[in-house]
Amino acid sequence: MKLPYYILCLLARVISDVSGHQAEDGSSSKNCQNIREMGFTEVGHYVVYNTVNNTEEAIMIYCDEKDGMLQLVDREDGTAGRSVARNCKELQDEGMSHDGPNIIYPFPDHPEIPVLVLCDQTSQGGGWTVIIRRDDSYGDLTDFERTFEEYADGFGDVNYDFYIGNEVIHYLTDSSSNELWVSIKDMHGELGYAHYQYFHVAARERNDLPPYMIDIGFYDGTIGDGMEYSNGMGFSTIDQDNDLSVGDCAANWGGGGWWYRKCANVCLTGPYGSEYFYWHNRSSPRLSKAQMMVRPSTST
Repeated sequence: MKLPYYILCLLARVISDVSGHQAEDGSSSKNCQNIREMGFTEVGHYVVYNTVNNTEEAIMIYCDEKDGMLQLVDREDGTAGRSVARNCKELQDEGMSHDGPNIIYPFPDHPEIPVLVLCDQTSQGGGWTVIIRRDDSYGDLTDFERTFEEYADGFGDVNYDFYIGNEVIHYLTDSSSNELWVSIKDMHGELGYAHYQYFHVAARERNDLPPYMIDIGFYDGTIGDGMEYSNGMGFSTIDQDNDLSVGDCAANWGGGGWWYRKCANVCLTGPYGSEYFYWHNRSSPRLSKAQMMVRPSTST
């Protein structure tokens, strides 16, 4: 298994802010000792800040008993345990009630591998794992013109605009029935949403299916069923064309990877300010903000 970019095994992960890990005076933790002094006493992964060349950079570290941490969560058999949540819904069930970054363990064959994700625990009942976020109000915008491998691994910053990665999306949607929530804001400030009661992204290599094939359905919302046109399509990028068009949709539509057909009714990975960052069937299709998030289906 190729490890996605978002996997954090004591590797540096640049982010800008993580709520809940600051002292009352506004200072940020820099090590496990600071984390403990701030009241976080459970063994596990934490975001800390390290000052290098007068810049604030956040990294993920693991704190355990030898670092002075206390273990608060025990299994029934008395052995030490930690959260093994596979998604933000399971984190919500464990007590996470605020929006923000957190760690999940989505890979069933590698339950020890943590992945940094953004959770939305307040919208529509919470439990959402954000898989893509775009916002043109950020100062340093992420470039979404990326290769197939970059879209497989994920890129960007979970506190700003990012793509979580197709490997993670596949594992998030593969173990159970999942729903998708899409929210957008157009260039005129109009808001809208699309809700799909079923959403699944297939594996990269699965029999004769195209890579990361999307399966989506049961729409309701205010912006039109723009995703249905992509149903059954594999994921295409500037260097891997899996669409049905004579040309190369990703290369010709600003470079963003997507589930193109001929090419698409919506695209949430196109360049900011362009006609390729848009949602169809709207008086102002060009977008300024967009977000997609998934959770285990609450439908019966």
